[in-house]
Amino acid sequence: MNSPAATPTARFAGIVGALFGLAATALAAIGSHALAPGLGPDDLRRLVLGVGFLFVHALLLVAIGAIARQGGHGLLLAAAALLVAGGTLLFSGSLLGRVLFGWPTTLAPYGGFALMAGWLALALWFAGARR
Repeated sequence: MNSPAATPTARFAGIVGALFGLAATALAAIGSHALAPGLGPDDLRRLVLGVGFLFVHALLLVAIGAIARQGGHGLLLAAAALLVAGGTLLFSGSLLGRVLFGWPTTLAPYGGFALMAGWLALALWFAGARR
């Protein structure tokens, strides 16, 4: 049985989603074993939120990749993958950058907006999907 060819959207979303899942798993382990005991309540909240968003959106990207691999296509699906990937980097990256390196969290709101736009693009894709 031949499996469908991987499109650029499928490859991008699948690879980035899997790497985000890897990073979330590693950061959760490092955070709970090495960082959490020394963190204040605000940074602990940032760590949990940043890792949680990273996990959830890793799974979403893998799902988008699977949809694209099974024949889903179109600008909205590709936009959803890009917005979710970029939004996750900005949102989770900003929160985790604060915890790990003391960086400001000024990019988090832009990441949150991109994530919402990505979810909306995915909803619109499903609304118009013909397959």
